[in-house]
Amino acid sequence: MGIPGLTTYINEGEKYLEDYKLHDTYLLIDGHNVSHLLYSRCTNENWAFGGDYDIYAQCVSDFFDELFKCNITPLVFIDDGIENKKLQIRMRKMKERIDALLTPPFEPNTDHRKIFPLLTDQIFFRIIEEKNIRHMQCILEIYNDIAVIAKILNCPILSCQSDFYMFGCLYIPFHTFDTAIVKNPYGNGYMKPCKVYKIENLFKCFKGLNETKLVLASILLDDDDFETGTFKNFFRFLNLKTSDISCSYRRYCIDKILLWLSKYTLESLVTAILCRVAIPMRQKVLILIEMSVNGSMNEFADILMSLGFSRDYITHLNTSYINRNFKYDVDIDAMRYVEEIHGAENDTINEDDDDEDDPDIAYLFSEYESLSKHAAIANLPTWFVDEYRMGKYPTFIVNLALRRIYFCPIQIESYCYTSSATKSFTILSVIIGILKITVKNNLQHVSCVMRNQSNNVVSYKLQSANITNMCKLPSLFHLNQIPLYLQKEIINNTLGIRDTDCINELPPEWRLYVGCIIYWIHQQGSPASNKCYLYSILLSMLFNIIDSRIGKYRSLDSFRDKYCYVSEAIKQMRKKNKISLRYSIDDTFMEAYSKIDYNDCVLAAPFFIYHFEVQRELIRNPNNYDKDIVHTFAEFQSCLKFSLYLNLLLGYPYPQTKVEHFFNGTLLYNMSNYFQRYHNIEEHINFTFQGCPSLLRFFNIFLSKIKPMFPFM
Repeated sequence: MGIPGLTTYINEGEKYLEDYKLHDTYLLIDGHNVSHLLYSRCTNENWAFGGDYDIYAQCVSDFFDELFKCNITPLVFIDDGIENKKLQIRMRKMKERIDALLTPPFEPNTDHRKIFPLLTDQIFFRIIEEKNIRHMQCILEIYNDIAVIAKILNCPILSCQSDFYMFGCLYIPFHTFDTAIVKNPYGNGYMKPCKVYKIENLFKCFKGLNETKLVLASILLDDDDFETGTFKNFFRFLNLKTSDISCSYRRYCIDKILLWLSKYTLESLVTAILCRVAIPMRQKVLILIEMSVNGSMNEFADILMSLGFSRDYITHLNTSYINRNFKYDVDIDAMRYVEEIHGAENDTINEDDDDEDDPDIAYLFSEYESLSKHAAIANLPTWFVDEYRMGKYPTFIVNLALRRIYFCPIQIESYCYTSSATKSFTILSVIIGILKITVKNNLQHVSCVMRNQSNNVVSYKLQSANITNMCKLPSLFHLNQIPLYLQKEIINNTLGIRDTDCINELPPEWRLYVGCIIYWIHQQGSPASNKCYLYSILLSMLFNIIDSRIGKYRSLDSFRDKYCYVSEAIKQMRKKNKISLRYSIDDTFMEAYSKIDYNDCVLAAPFFIYHFEVQRELIRNPNNYDKDIVHTFAEFQSCLKFSLYLNLLLGYPYPQTKVEHFFNGTLLYNMSNYFQRYHNIEEHINFTFQGCPSLLRFFNIFLSKIKPMFPFM
């Protein structure tokens, strides 16, 4: 969704946005949209390493904490991802991201932040659950729903989707939401300075324009609902062309369409559009016009109840103004087709110059669009739909179950290899095997839309698994009834966890993460050659322990400001008191964990903090950027993603891993690059941390527990 050029159009005309102080109100948040925007806000050169999730998690947490300080109640809506018309948009974005992937890193004026790490949404939605923020996941398109709820509650929407400029609700563009909160001079608490869009300001510039007519502009300017060229003849009628050099083509088109809409009645506008649309397409266009103008949403009560509003509160809401009753009664089939003759000017606004899609993808899309989304939803178990609405499952799960399709996200990876997602396909096939339900009641495979080694978008058929090591997979209908031992058996067999006693000795949050490491390393062609990556992953599991003891530092300068003298004092004290740095590994893992010393964390921190930082030398010499390292960890992330979601789907046989406690892409890249210099990495780790005996003891006990699962270590 989104009307190309409209955001720029509104921002250039400052008259459309007003200064606003947000406080003491509800705020409707476009979940996926804001999740990605927050990542773009908090990342710098670190984008090149695949995801610094600890930084991102802190950014998300701080964002909501600011809202709470302003007495703002966030209501988060999560998009569904299964709308038919989004397929072409998905394809277009995939191709854009492949183009970005092919651009050399750290080039001036290039923005790779449109390539989002795999697990940002998982972290975002887990944090809103932990903060008890009200949220809802919609099965179908959400933008109209959000707009209606915003009108009912008389509160603004936060997003960057241009659709919201057309709905007549208060709308805060996200790019205006980056100012620090200030004290509220009129009461207690704080306020969030920003800018708000009010549709009345647009109407002042186009006398005669109103909200119902504006719906037609949305349909004309955003023709993703229709085949390319549906409105080609109509654009000729408005004489839309590129010869006006006083403003951009897009601005010119928007101006011209809004001006035309302001001059005539709704009925005459609809007639002018339909008589210039080919007869076979008229009914589809009219249905969308009537649905959009009427803006009917009879389920608003259910949505508000899902968000925690009481039935009594909802009953007393005035919603009579929401639904309109527009019906176009003209016989559209008898309407004469008016063909506009025009010169050789561009006569379509949304031209698509992409090459023809792969034939398999074209067939896949036609099959996808033939499925009724309402019938598909009715085919799901009620308990699953209820849990999905509450945001328990990611949107791709529903796409797998209903549409038999999975779009493999483009990651920061090496374009010399095929998609990093392929390493996780064994786990994905088990998920498919569990989701044995579709409209056609026959889910034997899904189509994975992905990047191939030639950097084209292709479709790959992935077969579903029916059993894992003689353990028959349950169907979705019975998934919420299987016992814990069977849940664990399925995930252990899938990940290749053989020594469960060893896994169970680890801290609960570590178990699934280590299980994923086992799976990932066995997907590598030569596990022994991946030692530098494996040791980097294992050692990086300590950084959250250090953070929890001394605080979170990602800059050596900020660390030294607080701990420079402390570090020296610790070293002098140990030297003076002749404190022995020897240790025993006879303790249990948890005993060693409880004995980790604060002073050891202070002394160990600079090693990690140095590797958290993007090395300036790499930015000066981007040819030294090692895409093989990045690709390897992209593969690991893909394995981690599906391990987490298989665990979720099975009802958490293992406590869920908090990714931000373990995975920082910049840290992993730098440590792997560093460890490549050493033949005996373990020996070097022991040398590096010899002055931190309690931490080193803990790490070596950890290695002793897991080494049987990695014979080549």
